Amino acid sequence: MVRLTCGRPKSFDKEIALEKALDVFWTQGYDGASLKDLTQAMGINKPSMYATFGNKEQLYFQAVEMYKNREGAPFFSALEQPQIRDVIETIFSRTAEAKCSNEKNKGCLMIQSSLACSDESSVVKISALKMRAEFIQLIQNRFERAANDGQLVQNADIQVMTHYAVTMLDGLQIHSIDSPPPEMLESVAKIAAEHLFQFCLPLSSQ
Repeated sequence: MVRLTCGRPKSFDKEIALEKALDVFWTQGYDGASLKDLTQAMGINKPSMYATFGNKEQLYFQAVEMYKNREGAPFFSALEQPQIRDVIETIFSRTAEAKCSNEKNKGCLMIQSSLACSDESSVVKISALKMRAEFIQLIQNRFERAANDGQLVQNADIQVMTHYAVTMLDGLQIHSIDSPPPEMLESVAKIAAEHLFQFCLPLSSQ
């Protein structure tokens, strides 16, 4: 007589599954990503998803953490450079390089989440807006530190510098979705950085 045995649940790599979920959210947005889309991309069934990641909202926030750690690392390290000129040059050049190196560029997850979420997804939208505000504050804090260190001209408007930098960085990420020539995106990044250099004192004057 053939003995029937219970099948063991299929194991999967949690990090790889989360990467797949991130890709779906990034491409389709929170509202556009169905549970079917997510589980198919992750290679798991719904019970496994709920048991490992929680519901769709909880899965999204875990994917966002992965996005922050991965996409934000070059930006955070750039802010730690001692000279503000180097900070400005690096954040713009790295943004352009990152977008040029990605064949399937999807823009910025946080920008898309803050713009595309419906009222029913208000928690997700509020979270995205909060992250955007934190990003803006980091840039402003770095410019303020540069001013206190005597690296900016006396009449430098920190608020204007901050919002100019954010606007141009956002623009680079949004425009990258259109897949412009890499050299074009890099040239735009260089020009944007040079506009901010007018507020920076040369090393010899500090």
